[in-house]
Amino acid sequence: MKKILILAAALAASLCLYIPVLGAEPEKNLDINNFKVLWQDEFSGNALNTQYWTPQVGNGNNYGVWEWGNNEKEYYKSDNISVSDGTLKINAKYEPNAGKVGTTTYNFSSARFTSSGKVNIGLGYVEARIKMPSAKGIWPAFWMLGTNGKTWPACGEIDIMEAFNTRNTLQSTIHYNSWNGNDVYVYAQRGDLDKTDWHTFGCYRDGENCAFYIDGQRLINYKTADIPTGKGYAGQRSVINDDYYILFNVACGGNLAGGMPDNDLNVNMEVDYVRYYRQKTAEEISAEKKAAEQSTSNIGNGTTPKTPQKTVAPAKAKIKKAVNIKKRKIKLTLKKINGAKGYQVRWCDNKKFQGYEQKNITKLKYTLRGLEKGKCFIKVRAYVKNGSKKLFGKWSAVKKVRVRK
Repeated sequence: MKKILILAAALAASLCLYIPVLGAEPEKNLDINNFKVLWQDEFSGNALNTQYWTPQVGNGNNYGVWEWGNNEKEYYKSDNISVSDGTLKINAKYEPNAGKVGTTTYNFSSARFTSSGKVNIGLGYVEARIKMPSAKGIWPAFWMLGTNGKTWPACGEIDIMEAFNTRNTLQSTIHYNSWNGNDVYVYAQRGDLDKTDWHTFGCYRDGENCAFYIDGQRLINYKTADIPTGKGYAGQRSVINDDYYILFNVACGGNLAGGMPDNDLNVNMEVDYVRYYRQKTAEEISAEKKAAEQSTSNIGNGTTPKTPQKTVAPAKAKIKKAVNIKKRKIKLTLKKINGAKGYQVRWCDNKKFQGYEQKNITKLKYTLRGLEKGKCFIKVRAYVKNGSKKLFGKWSAVKKVRVRK
């Protein structure tokens, strides 16, 4: 993780002191080079950074919201959060008697954590890089709630990304209160992406606009003047322009999960990073330009500027052999990829890889174990190290093997 010189205790009070230039429509294709990082968590340690985050535990009853207001059927645990290999993982799984509240027993566990009271997000741009599982009855989300002290929906809610069960539908939503205090919402969807691969999801706000982005491409923009602010907000700024705190979670069951998960659920949502930016000022852009010009002029003075080495993704991987052996196993042999530090093997009982399993390996031979009889679909990709991160190459062709013995 890059060193941050701002104390976490001061973040909530200091991150929003930025006045944007209003009136312009947000870019359709976001150029992140025009932004400056105010705060970030790269998840490069081995545990959740409690200076920034607080796990929320239970079924919501302790927070005054039974089953989190969504009829969710999981029991959230801090143990279901882990940090390793440069990413944060939320593990959602079937766990008999995971928790009990009153007479209600929960047989699924997952995790939910928040930056409330520690890191606030004001106007500017917030983004996370996320890879989600595809499984029946789950509902992963990256979202924000307002810090104005009002109860929901008057506090405002900005759902930067929500995904649902095995569908590739990705949704961005704004909740706010109507004149009579009821929940009102607007949303946009995109359904052409493989959510099990890495994608960035972001939200840009400047006081007049609230725009959602997927992989730097604008999904939709809402004018905050068109968002009614509800009773008690007449004549004031839109709740969408208030400060917010961040949440991540994976729900099991619930209003938008499309049913309940199966009893073999064991999946992870991964977060590579979350960053909060503001647009660079004209002075900062000018200073960067001067520094670049100075660097170029050094060449004429006999000084050669250092050129950063760019890490290149490895070549497309290949499965040389995949053979079913006794005890419901498949023995794999992979082609060696020059420069690769390792390989990621992914397998599943369906060709869409919904509810897949995967393993990172460093050798060219690996045995898949504990398989069910029937079809097994397998693919692999190589990776190289880029600092603490992994840079992956393209997936191999999918190999289909029938497990018979």
